Amino acid sequence: MDCFFLRRFSLVNFLFTCFSLLSFPAFSATATFSFVEFNIAFVLGLSLPVLVIAALMKPVIKIKWRFPAIITVALIGMLYAIAYLQTTQIQVLLSCGIVFLALLYLWPLSKSNAKELASKKKNTLIIKYTSLSIYGVSGCAVLFIVSLWFMPKIDAYLVWAACASGILLFAGFQIVMLAKDNKVKVHRFVLQWLVSLTFVIAMYLWLNAKLEIHWLVVTCVLSYLVVLINGSWLLVQRVLAVLPVSKEHEKISFDDLFSFTHDPATNLPSYQQAIKKLELMVKSNNDKQYAAIVFKPINFQQVNTVLGHHNSDILLLQLAYCLQQQVVENSALVNFDVDQQPIRLARLHGLHFLVVVDLSASKYTDKIVIDELCQQLSSAVPEAMSFKSFSLNFELAFGAAIIGEHGKNVTEVIAFAGDALLSAETNNLKLTYFDSSSILYTEQQLALMEKLKSDIVDDNLYWYLQPQIALSDRAIKGFELKVHWYHDEKPLELHEFVELAEHSGEVYLFTKQMIKQAFKVLFKLNKLGIHKPVSIKLSSKDLLESDLIDYIEIQMAKYNIAANYLLVELTEKVIAQSGNKVNRIISQLKSLDIGIVIDDFSGSYESLRYMRKMSFDQVKIDCSQLVNSDENFADKAIINALVNLTRTMQIPLVGSKIDSNVIEKAFSSMGGEIAQGLAVQKGVVPDEVEIWLNKWFEQYPNAKPFK
Repeated sequence: MDCFFLRRFSLVNFLFTCFSLLSFPAFSATATFSFVEFNIAFVLGLSLPVLVIAALMKPVIKIKWRFPAIITVALIGMLYAIAYLQTTQIQVLLSCGIVFLALLYLWPLSKSNAKELASKKKNTLIIKYTSLSIYGVSGCAVLFIVSLWFMPKIDAYLVWAACASGILLFAGFQIVMLAKDNKVKVHRFVLQWLVSLTFVIAMYLWLNAKLEIHWLVVTCVLSYLVVLINGSWLLVQRVLAVLPVSKEHEKISFDDLFSFTHDPATNLPSYQQAIKKLELMVKSNNDKQYAAIVFKPINFQQVNTVLGHHNSDILLLQLAYCLQQQVVENSALVNFDVDQQPIRLARLHGLHFLVVVDLSASKYTDKIVIDELCQQLSSAVPEAMSFKSFSLNFELAFGAAIIGEHGKNVTEVIAFAGDALLSAETNNLKLTYFDSSSILYTEQQLALMEKLKSDIVDDNLYWYLQPQIALSDRAIKGFELKVHWYHDEKPLELHEFVELAEHSGEVYLFTKQMIKQAFKVLFKLNKLGIHKPVSIKLSSKDLLESDLIDYIEIQMAKYNIAANYLLVELTEKVIAQSGNKVNRIISQLKSLDIGIVIDDFSGSYESLRYMRKMSFDQVKIDCSQLVNSDENFADKAIINALVNLTRTMQIPLVGSKIDSNVIEKAFSSMGGEIAQGLAVQKGVVPDEVEIWLNKWFEQYPNAKPFK
């Protein structure tokens, strides 16, 4: 990974620099500074990262970072002389040029680099010629600088041509010597030598006024780029040399390989091993169709409960052995083992097992093949499996999905088979095939969850009040705060979308909004002189969060409302499922003097037990069955008994879902006193509650409270 990254990084840098060089004339044409100044800025920007990296790597690897530094200074000196100097322009330009040319050779082809490049066989000879070349190049450079500054009568142009040619000859000689070693790849250095030759010729032509200044600058920068790339390449090689090299994979013993690829409890291939083997089978046999079948012993959980996981693994091992023996000769099943010995089963997570059958190996239909295989596995389960004095009969449930028909991804198809198994368990079926339409249903559910989550966060729910009135004089006894969520222009009640709210992750935010709305309504009713309670329904155990009490206290203080005006409705289902959690929340609510209501009271033994343990403030029963029909005789008798029971226990009773006059009369005839439903009032939005109250009191003057 490190080698790949460094090489990729070098390639990207090379492409970027070439693009930048070719783009210089276009950029400089529109810039506010000259072409030479632009190149000075470019060289500085390109060289600084290399110099910083070289300086940082010096403590780790042997690197002469002074070479790129002096080359950069020499190039900038040439560009500076071209752009700004007048009197000493030629001397400075040629001095920096000869130093630049000499170092173009000395950095990549120095003695230390040559030693690393050459093989041991020709190492000594290469170093000997390298030393000779270094002395020759250095001598040419020093001779040129001395003659340039201290011998003004000498023709500097001819001396440049002579000394520069000498440096190129020494460099060419060194490259030829390196090329004799088959280990060394010299194509980079040949390219550098050719570019340096171009630079020497361009300088000579410019001195003789036969070349534009722009072309001289381009050859200078191009030479710099080539040597920078070669030097950086050598730097990368040295970095790679000090990186830890991964050892070749040691030979894994059979025992270690078995433990890596098999489940320790059943000795069957693991999930990862099964996936790997199945993917190879599918890729190598594109013309074949496979069915993945996931199954489990559906009543094995009892063993874990009674014996514990350690002892239950013994029974699980026995079960796996029986199943494997039953199908080991079935050549249509995929072999998941790494050895030649066939193992046709694999252990997935938990109690789930996997078999995969080649459907193309049979002349029968897919359904027949899968059904027969499931029967074969079921028949392998012993009638009774025993451990010490514990004995249990096991039954298998199966879920099937077909690779290709239900998807091409092996992992995904096995997951689909697991979904089918879950459906089989839920519906008490032995075998269920994956239904592709469930994917669409899942996507729709996810979209619904996302929309509901967004509406909850944005507070786009529609709140309304449903009054509770006394049947005798139509006096208002209280209100229930209800909510609608609109989906496809259809209003959904709380019980229709509360489960979706749980899955969306915003159910508690929704609860806080409900509490806040309730206190807003109470504040408005108190201003109107209506001191009646408002109830809210918590129909999910997930609504009962630990900091619910703190939030209620904050709202009480904010709106200056007494806690006894808030009623919390809990269904029997929530009470039964939540256990100690709901008991603790109820105790905390009652300590604040908040009323507790049992919604949809059924009169069951469990609900009566809770009524004896906790003093509830109100009971609500569903009166929708009180229709004028002889078929509902039993339901009417139950409701009548509940009315009498609550009257005996002196607990206020509210009849809910009284949606017609027939139901209202039937409830009243049983002794019901407080009603709520469409026959009383469909609902009123909080902003219009004052208008509704005025109309109600005009219609029923006796219902108006005394001031």
